[in-house]
Amino acid sequence: MFGDLYGYIDMAEKVFAILGTLIYLIFALVVVKQVGTMSKNVKDKFNGILILFSYIHLAMAVFLVFLAWTIL
Repeated sequence: MFGDLYGYIDMAEKVFAILGTLIYLIFALVVVKQVGTMSKNVKDKFNGILILFSYIHLAMAVFLVFLAWTIL
């Protein structure tokens, strides 16, 4: 009886984890877009570093989605 319940809870956990990481990936894409827009409008010596960090953040978000998809 409880075996089926644990299976459903496990499946729901996996679905929520994957959906959460996909939402985080969308957030990382928005961050890259916003940093690109900011660097076009505000000239500063740290723009290159900010763009680099935003792309590293995006790459880590893609990696997180990959991990959630394969491990769960």
